[in-house]
Amino acid sequence: MILIAAASPLSAYPNRTDTVVHTTVEKRSDSPDWWWNRLKQGRLQMNDTSIIYPKFLGFCVDVYNWADRTFNGYDTAYVVGTGKRWKAVVRNDNWTDSYAFNMRHDMPVRLMSDIYCNAGVFVQYMAVSIGYSLDLSNIIGNKPALHKKMGGAFSCALFSIEGYYTENTGGSFLRTFGKYNGGHIFKEEFPGVSMRTYGLDAYYFFNHRKYSQGAAYSFSKYQVKSAGSFIAGFSYGNRDIRLNFETLPEHLIPYLTIPLQKYRFHYKNYCFMAGYGYNLVFGNNWLWNFTAIPSVGLNRSFLDSLEGKQDMLSLGIKSKTSLTWNINDIYLGIQASFDGSWYRSSDYSLFSSIENLSASVGVRF
Repeated sequence: MILIAAASPLSAYPNRTDTVVHTTVEKRSDSPDWWWNRLKQGRLQMNDTSIIYPKFLGFCVDVYNWADRTFNGYDTAYVVGTGKRWKAVVRNDNWTDSYAFNMRHDMPVRLMSDIYCNAGVFVQYMAVSIGYSLDLSNIIGNKPALHKKMGGAFSCALFSIEGYYTENTGGSFLRTFGKYNGGHIFKEEFPGVSMRTYGLDAYYFFNHRKYSQGAAYSFSKYQVKSAGSFIAGFSYGNRDIRLNFETLPEHLIPYLTIPLQKYRFHYKNYCFMAGYGYNLVFGNNWLWNFTAIPSVGLNRSFLDSLEGKQDMLSLGIKSKTSLTWNINDIYLGIQASFDGSWYRSSDYSLFSSIENLSASVGVRF
């Protein structure tokens, strides 16, 4: 005979004291290692593998860490990180544009614009920056704002990409004008100049393990031992420069040996760049950088340009220098740059350039 026993409900045993255990599953967002909790505590490090992320955000962090290892690795005997993600900086920026014009070697003219001054406050987290800049030249000089200057950059150990836009109408001065004043320097306002230029530059640093451009210009690293690097890259620029000699002061017209008309140089250039940069570490936390990068390529003028659509040789040079002093998490920097481009045809020569001087005081946190 086979006996089958049926399980009885607990209610059948009123005196039984069995305890039912309820297990509570902790939510990931309650963990101290949840990314938002780490961020609020100021302990969020992108390369910390113990941090818990949502699926998509975790994928983005993994991609970032791969790119950081691949494109941003340094020899720590030469370059080290600051250990900080945030920066706050006060920056003063001063720039001018200048021109050297000649026609058939018969009418040398030199022009230079006003010096335009900006001051601003910026807060930056890694590569993202927000801030506000005030045009001091407009306030102090009480002149209309007829100039614009914008730019942005992305850089890592291997390469750097920089974009820019500059515009200026009027506010320029004649410095030499043919045989006027014996060919010597003078200064007289000339409203017939307008300029608009924009472009993109890309650089590759060959000695990227030991040389950091960011240590000198974006204050994102510490260069602890002197090193230099050969630099190569490609640039694209679009320039539209107009000289209207019909606006000349009356007393200068007799010295003009070319037609009294408007001259427009509207062209784009494609150039290969090659140069060298060097970081010199000296004194107590001082860093000096000098970078010079000549360029050669093709100038292609537009149909609305003075000589119509044609191709010609393009020559140019970009150079800059920086002096930086690091005091723990505080830094002070002075930077100067020069960007020149030469338009040269059988009849005309125009060398245009933009010069910039800036000073920064900032803190990393």
